[in-house]
Amino acid sequence: MTFDAEPFTVAVKESAREASEPARRLATIEGDRVTFDSETEAHRRARELSAEGESVVKVQRAAPQDPDDVDGYLVGWPQRRHQTPDGSPAEGLTFDTEANQYGALGEAVVLTPEVNPPLLTHFARVDADLGEADADGDAGDVRVELDTDPDPVTVGSDRRWEPDCRAVVRLGPDRPVLTEYFCEVKAGDGSFERSQREAMRAKAREATVLKIRVDLDDLPDSYTAWVRTVAPEGDGEGETHRVNASLDSF
Repeated sequence: MTFDAEPFTVAVKESAREASEPARRLATIEGDRVTFDSETEAHRRARELSAEGESVVKVQRAAPQDPDDVDGYLVGWPQRRHQTPDGSPAEGLTFDTEANQYGALGEAVVLTPEVNPPLLTHFARVDADLGEADADGDAGDVRVELDTDPDPVTVGSDRRWEPDCRAVVRLGPDRPVLTEYFCEVKAGDGSFERSQREAMRAKAREATVLKIRVDLDDLPDSYTAWVRTVAPEGDGEGETHRVNASLDSF
């Protein structure tokens, strides 16, 4: 048997799923790891997915020391629809928004400001059932403080999750901690890596883990966010809360 005739297993990476609807469908139907008859077949399928979608995806070989048991990765291949921006420096330059920039916008909306960001503040009130008032304080005094650089969560040697934030909830400044959340924020249809999901489930055994998805289509006037608690077992997803908020709601 020649090398090219050997099965070739590819991990569908988050960058590919974020960039390409056909790649997302492939991962939904066949899973995060897809085995092709050969490496040539894997590259051929990547070209087909690129032609079917609006963005390019490619197959990259896995490094020899890579801990994942795969031969390669299907990844998004950043490529502007225009090689040069429209306009001029004097008139203004217009660029296409890339996936990583879109993701950064989602994080900025959810995690700004670092004290009482609207979405997490509203979620904390609902989650703690603080309605009108609480025996230990006024619900209006709920205070959510963000740590946007928490320690990463690791499981074994090859499962790692870097939370976008740790949110600490109190009923006012200098009050005892009521609860805390470890959060991952995705904008649009961004997907969660398998290694992320496993580390998130592990963290959920000891703390509340939130998966937050943000729809930015109505910016700059409003946005919609979905908050899902991560269960430590099963499919890793718990109750979903939907929150609609205008930018001046809080």
